[in-house]
Amino acid sequence: MRGRGKIRLWPAYFDASLSRGQGRRVPKEKAVRDPTAEAVEKAAQRLGLNPTVEPGTAYSKQPWRRTGLIQVDRKGKKTEIITKVAQELRK
Repeated sequence: MRGRGKIRLWPAYFDASLSRGQGRRVPKEKAVRDPTAEAVEKAAQRLGLNPTVEPGTAYSKQPWRRTGLIQVDRKGKKTEIITKVAQELRK
């Protein structure tokens, strides 16, 4: 089964140019402009979350943008992991 014990992270979660309705999951002050799947992967790697990237996949709220998907180990709640990755992206 794909992604068992994993959390899916989309670059849109961290994109400051998007609204919450368009898929951003972090406050604007914690978001970055146009994050890539590779940047999110590197941030998750620095946090020890064992990320894997699925290039070419599209977020359901933006099916025309094939930004890729990052899957990380489930080490806590999804919102906590998203916040930690967002902080790491800002460094």
